Amino acid sequence: MCQAQHHKRLLLTVLLSLVFSLTHLPAGANESSSDAWSTPFQIRDYTFPSFLLLGFSPTPARALKHGQTHLSVNYSVVNDFQVSEAVEDYLKTERNGQRRPLNAADINFILNLPQGEGYYIDGEFSILEINYNRSLNSHFELGINTSYIFYGGRLLDGPIYHFHDAIGAGQQGRSYVSDNQVQVVLARDQGQDIVLTKRPGNGGFIDPGLYLRVAFALPYDNWQGKFSIGVKPPLMSERKFLSSGSWDSGFQLTLNRQTSYNTYTINTGYIYTGRFKQTHFNPPSLPYLNLGWLHRYQKHPRTRSQIQLHLAEHPYRDLVDSALSELQFQLTLGLKWRLSSGVLGMALSENLFNFDNTADVALHVSWERFY
Repeated sequence: MCQAQHHKRLLLTVLLSLVFSLTHLPAGANESSSDAWSTPFQIRDYTFPSFLLLGFSPTPARALKHGQTHLSVNYSVVNDFQVSEAVEDYLKTERNGQRRPLNAADINFILNLPQGEGYYIDGEFSILEINYNRSLNSHFELGINTSYIFYGGRLLDGPIYHFHDAIGAGQQGRSYVSDNQVQVVLARDQGQDIVLTKRPGNGGFIDPGLYLRVAFALPYDNWQGKFSIGVKPPLMSERKFLSSGSWDSGFQLTLNRQTSYNTYTINTGYIYTGRFKQTHFNPPSLPYLNLGWLHRYQKHPRTRSQIQLHLAEHPYRDLVDSALSELQFQLTLGLKWRLSSGVLGMALSENLFNFDNTADVALHVSWERFY
């Protein structure tokens, strides 16, 4: 595991150095620093089961103009594999080189592990998100997020295997289980275990999020602020794993500083979570922090590079004293291009430091436009 962490950190250092070097291209045509399309990727925490909770995606702090609308569409493919070392060792011993899904004996072994070792989370899913924001006046905005999720898939399994082999890292147990599975086993006290042996249907619309935002001025040069509150009503099916079955609420504070070629964003907030009624799971309230750097290339003014760092608490942090209790780190690297029909974006998210409590890899394609 230590060798895998070393190689991943080295690769990420190279990627960051490459992006930084690109920001020092020779100067070309200038462009207004108030360019309205320079926004962070509207993505959130996709760690299982965070995507069923209220989510605040990173937003710019500047206010929309009166009557202006911002529409963004984001499609993400997420591969999530989180297992304890005890489960990984068990799979290595029991499989004898064969790959198959967990069976009843495997599940029973995981549920009887000591506190902190009994967890297994494996699955790939795709999620299509639509974010709609409309200004009410020069300060207030209303927003809605609606998402459609599809459980299952194996698009990223192969590339992840090849990447781990290429950098000399282990597979952390992936090579002992089948692709295209959605299985979750989490041992909990008092017999309230969480066991999901197959994907919960093909998917569907998950609970929407409703938001009210207010922009405000800051007494500092080029700094802007915005405060958002949000709620998530339980409208969709719990049985199909499209809803927690409870209301969530929360807030987000956004600060950003914009210069001629760079925008620095800070999004931090708190999610007051409801109870997962079907599994009798009551997650803790979850703080989070998003840091972003957006750069407009001097030589290519229609191109943006973006780096976003997401830090958050895992919903299962209080259940097991293990890697799930540690802070999550997710790094997103992406590019956006301004087209005549809107703004096209592509990005890659990768976990950092702790590889056992966040989604391994996520690919994102986005389109957005201001009206």
